[in-house]
Amino acid sequence: MSRAGEAGQFMRAIKQRLLPVYYLSTIPLRKWLRRRLAERGRAPVSVLMYHRVARDCPASWCTSLAAFRRHVAWLQRHCTVLSLAQVQESLFCGRWTSRPAAAITFDDGYADNLRALADLLEAGMPFTYFVTTENIRTGAPFEHDLARGYRFRPNTPAEIRALADAGVEIGSHGWTHAEFHRLSPGELARQLEFSKKWLEDLIGQPVRALSVPFGHREHVTPWVILAARRAGYDIVCSAYGRYNLPFRHRFHILRFAGDNCLWRLRNRLTIDPRLLHRTLREYLPSDAALDVDAVVEPRPREPARGVTESFPSGSLPILSLGEDLQILSWHETNGESATTALTPLDIIADSQS
Repeated sequence: MSRAGEAGQFMRAIKQRLLPVYYLSTIPLRKWLRRRLAERGRAPVSVLMYHRVARDCPASWCTSLAAFRRHVAWLQRHCTVLSLAQVQESLFCGRWTSRPAAAITFDDGYADNLRALADLLEAGMPFTYFVTTENIRTGAPFEHDLARGYRFRPNTPAEIRALADAGVEIGSHGWTHAEFHRLSPGELARQLEFSKKWLEDLIGQPVRALSVPFGHREHVTPWVILAARRAGYDIVCSAYGRYNLPFRHRFHILRFAGDNCLWRLRNRLTIDPRLLHRTLREYLPSDAALDVDAVVEPRPREPARGVTESFPSGSLPILSLGEDLQILSWHETNGESATTALTPLDIIADSQS
């Protein structure tokens, strides 16, 4: 390993050791922040993304079964676990509770996941299972695994059908595990449409959700978002590592990668002030700006408290959280309480000083 690689590995180890200290020291701020956001219906929603969960953990995209079970136990005690449809509804109508909310997803479709999936079904937790259809159809190992010397077995069509029959939402991860942004428009359309049609024929149910392979910013271009909408998907999931914010668009769902570290899971799901700051600064509704119809029709619902804007039926409210959201903080001045209007950016800056 090069010196740069060794230095990076050393810094990651230091950060992981310091993470519990950071998390525990910011618990009061996290509780206060969640409560203030919930009062305006703007409590963020986290979505987790796992790949392969098994007893052995030879690659960075693998999570050990023991670690995953610790995650599930913590989620049961501390979070409300939602389906992706419930995430969408929370993003459109607002989330008014300070209890952390999370959704669980899996990408690729590894046969080794079955034990972990059985644990989720037994716990009654909803989750979405995204599969690469060509590997499910043929049984061939994933190319990105073979390139690193691994031959993990994908799920079989019978296993996917059984999961759907058990109530699991099945989603598409593309026909092959291709980099969508490198495909021509015709190739991209075929990737999205063929995988959706094949899965729907297999499970006898609609396939609403798409997970973009790799899922980073360079892979989830506006044209990929638009192509997914035109192919009939209601949800596109990425791997940006950011929160989902109510009253923004709800077609594009951002996710955090799951790993073995329970402290990292706690840190993210209880609303990390630094990650919230980054989300407010970076998370732009680019897909909704490109495609104003990129939402499913909202259900009739009582107007959300604190939202005075009126929106035509079927359109999506897009609010600038960094500019619009005002949170009241309190402090003591000469023994008397006082209130000061602060934006989230001010709050984060104060917390880091």
